[in-house]
Amino acid sequence: MKGKIRIRAIIAITLLWLGCIGVIPMQGQVNPAIQPYVDFLSEKPLSAKAYILSLFKEHNIVFICERDHRDITQYELYLDLLRDPYFVNQVGVLFTEVGSRSLNPELNRFLHTPGLDSTEVDKHILHFRRNMLYFPIWHCYNWNMLAKGIYQLNQTLPAEKQVSWYPSDIYFETKSPADTARLKVAYEQFNDYYQRDSLMADYVIRTFKEMKAKNPDQKALVIMNYRHAFNPNYQRQKGVPEQNVGRFLFEAFPGQCANVLMNQFALRAIRSDNDIAITPTQSGKWDAAFQYLGMNNAGFDFSGTPFGKDNFDHDPRTYPGITYQDVFTGFVYYRSIPEFRIAVGVPHIAEDGFAAEYEKREAVFYELMQEENPHEAREQIRELNQIKEQQEDFLPELMTPIRQWLE
Repeated sequence: MKGKIRIRAIIAITLLWLGCIGVIPMQGQVNPAIQPYVDFLSEKPLSAKAYILSLFKEHNIVFICERDHRDITQYELYLDLLRDPYFVNQVGVLFTEVGSRSLNPELNRFLHTPGLDSTEVDKHILHFRRNMLYFPIWHCYNWNMLAKGIYQLNQTLPAEKQVSWYPSDIYFETKSPADTARLKVAYEQFNDYYQRDSLMADYVIRTFKEMKAKNPDQKALVIMNYRHAFNPNYQRQKGVPEQNVGRFLFEAFPGQCANVLMNQFALRAIRSDNDIAITPTQSGKWDAAFQYLGMNNAGFDFSGTPFGKDNFDHDPRTYPGITYQDVFTGFVYYRSIPEFRIAVGVPHIAEDGFAAEYEKREAVFYELMQEENPHEAREQIRELNQIKEQQEDFLPELMTPIRQWLE
């Protein structure tokens, strides 16, 4: 999902206490409610990275359904994937939801330019951050992590093996933010539930087909958030597949796609993309099983497992009877919830006169959205000028139900 998730204060002593329960194995008798999950996990599945890479051996496209956009811990895994020799030699291509397709070809020219020093790299990334989306600004720091990580990786590789990155969101040239007509088209496409997904999918499909025409063995990793990664089996109305990116790609490349759910939380209520209520997956039983075993890095197919057979509670609008193994190929558990770290901010984003530019973009944004402008741009851009990092802000309400299965 796009947009900021509501930030709430967390009492420091609560965080300390909850953080201590991270991945320490529990002692004593297993709660019968989590016994099937514990028994399955005791068979020692693959690591998260090894599992995702294994899917490329039988699939050309592998989706990862990322968690909270702001989480940086997951991006440690993604970068580890990209650096793996198997990925470099057999895949080499990344598509992401975050970032406009208009960033290319400039983004890949940068990623494939040799010999830039750290100051030049940061300057290029800051340029992309100021011109990457129809939103006035994208607040998540992990985009910087990914850009810098791919650049550094490519410096160690021969030109023909370097990783390429294709942000896939709707085309939007933010270098001319005063162009109200152009902004209006972009916002209308974004706000259209169906059009945005179809446009993202169309871009990935066309681009990947062009790659396959040149290299029949081409493969690609696709990172999408939330419903965008659901396959065609996800339905809110019986017999009516949703118009999600995942659905379109699974249909365009039958038998060639796999999708993986990152461990995260389920949604208890969805009032808007920016207003949600959350709950741990399966009332906390999944996380409790991993915590009982002290396991925080694993991956496996959903099919035939107690996890896969559970009803799909990730989205409260799901038609009854749909299970996790219906919607996703597999699951990866990478770090427990107390280990999640969210980071917001873009170093130096407010400098070089961009604060004034951001204020202009905000004014156009609210005009086109027909909402009253709160005139918070100056304050917001200053807050984003440096990175702010913390644990997951939903931590207390997530950990309480998880612990009930461990007591």
